[in-house]
Amino acid sequence: MTDAGELLVLTRKLLAEHPPATTDRTDFLRARFDAGLAWVHYPVGLGGLDAPRALQTVVDAELAAAGAPDNDPRKIGIGLGMAAPTVLAHGTDAVRRRFLRPLWV
Repeated sequence: MTDAGELLVLTRKLLAEHPPATTDRTDFLRARFDAGLAWVHYPVGLGGLDAPRALQTVVDAELAAAGAPDNDPRKIGIGLGMAAPTVLAHGTDAVRRRFLRPLWV
């Protein structure tokens, strides 16, 4: 299981490899998805790390403090708040792999 300390290490690695000040927004969001830090409670390889959902706040706070681009589902409601969870719950593996990353980015 992933804990808060492991998430901080992964988040700081993402920030070091893709500094928000010099990384294109889309490139940063792609890298965040690929690192499993988009939705930490999603499966590995689909934007997450199979971590408890409550740990997303650890990632979000660290990224916000660094000025990283945000994809807050409250701001992008339909794609992130409704479509992504529906694809995850009801899509085949092929559908999940096809749509989750583009929905995040």
